[in-house]
Amino acid sequence: MTEQSETPKILDEISKSNAAKASSRPTRKQQTTRRRFAVVTSFLLPIVAGVLFLTYQQISLKSKLVELELKNQQLNQNLATQGIQLAQIEQAQLVALEPIEFDNSELRELESTLSEKIESLTTQLADIQAVQLLTNNATDRTWKLLEGQYLVNIANRKLRLEGDVDTAISQLEIADQALRDSGSSSVFAVRQAIASDLQKLKSIDILDREGIYLRLDGLLAEMENIDLLNSMRVEFENRRNAESQPLQLGSDTNSFLDSSFEFLGSIFVWREWEETPEAMLAPGQDDLIKQNLRLMLEQAQLALLMRDNSLYQQAVAKSQDWFQRYAITDSLQGQALTRELSQLRAIDINPLLPTLSQSLLLINQLVASER
Repeated sequence: MTEQSETPKILDEISKSNAAKASSRPTRKQQTTRRRFAVVTSFLLPIVAGVLFLTYQQISLKSKLVELELKNQQLNQNLATQGIQLAQIEQAQLVALEPIEFDNSELRELESTLSEKIESLTTQLADIQAVQLLTNNATDRTWKLLEGQYLVNIANRKLRLEGDVDTAISQLEIADQALRDSGSSSVFAVRQAIASDLQKLKSIDILDREGIYLRLDGLLAEMENIDLLNSMRVEFENRRNAESQPLQLGSDTNSFLDSSFEFLGSIFVWREWEETPEAMLAPGQDDLIKQNLRLMLEQAQLALLMRDNSLYQQAVAKSQDWFQRYAITDSLQGQALTRELSQLRAIDINPLLPTLSQSLLLINQLVASER
């Protein structure tokens, strides 16, 4: 009984499931159709939009072309009209104009008045230009004189403070040119003084400071290789032994003194030096002597750069004294170094230069008189 009651229920459920499946099949087909329609629509929309845009552009271009044609026609009509008007104007010009009589007396009077005013203004302008020219000439003359004064002062400072003869000559030449360009008639005395100073400066032998410095530098290099007395100590002793001579004592034995000398002569050998030996250095003083010589020569270089002739002469003289006292001067190297030191000592590194006092005085007076 129980089985018979459950059978209808099962059949009922099966029928319901079949009905649900049957109803779901059309729904899936509809979804697939909708998807396909959406894809096709997404592809077609850009194409349709492009076609519509191109159609719009074509329509607008046609309208513009129509407008351009209308404007072209209007321009052609305007050109034709203007051509007709131009021809009419040319024909009107060809027709002789009738003379018109009018009273020009007032115009002539006005013209005469304007001519007088123009002549008056021209005269005033010429006067102003003449005054301005004179003023400019005076100003230029003053500036040229001041330029010459400045250049002479520069030359004097270069000569006094630096001993720069070349620069002083160039500055004086430029100052003379400025005085000549000034056009003043009062510059003759100043230019004469400048010419005299130029002649004095050009006759001076220019001191080659760089060459002297290089010669001292060469001496510094040579001092490293000089032979000092200490290096010939053994040779000096050998020479002393070779050149010494025994003393010959008298052989008369009649007196006690003679016999005493004979007895001492048999024990000691009496020798006599023919020359006084030079001072010899103690061992280890070679480097000290060379270092002192280098310092003296470097001091001479410094004095050369400072233009201190007193310090220069003192340093070179001291170097020469030390070299003659402690170095071997009878060798070829010693003789060459001795000559070089003597020549350097004889140089005046700060010679007396002429002054530019006369040129300065005259140009200062000239500038003061022009102000």
